Amino acid sequence: MENALKGLILAAGVIITCLVVGLGFYIGREANAAATNGTGQISRMNKEFSESDKVMYDGLDVTGSEVINAINKFKNEDIAVKVATKKSTVYYNRMLTDTDTKIGDVSAASVKDTQTITSNYYINQKAQFTGAILRDTNATIIGISFTQK
Repeated sequence: MENALKGLILAAGVIITCLVVGLGFYIGREANAAATNGTGQISRMNKEFSESDKVMYDGLDVTGSEVINAINKFKNEDIAVKVATKKSTVYYNRMLTDTDTKIGDVSAASVKDTQTITSNYYINQKAQFTGAILRDTNATIIGISFTQK
């Protein structure tokens, strides 16, 4: 009788051990999935946060003085600023082709030209512009476009 009792206790111990180990593996898999999901969300939030200073112009109506401020703000970054006024269309900080790909680090005009009334690149500081974000095929922001209303 004692041997049978010891055998049952041993069997119960093995079953409980298997359940605990199985539960541990299950929890480990769930934790791994949660961590992977959390990492993806943090990555997306980080990207949105890093683009927030550019995305704010998407669909926003701004004045010409705010357009000039944006040109100055992004001149040290690799972001083109395309300004379409009633007189002309010009790129600042970097030029893009019609398909919005990089063709060179050449500015078509300087910020000084935006304030000279006789210049073709003059931006009326009281005029209204609508902003738009320009992205490449990798969904990376490569420019901001402002079109005069």
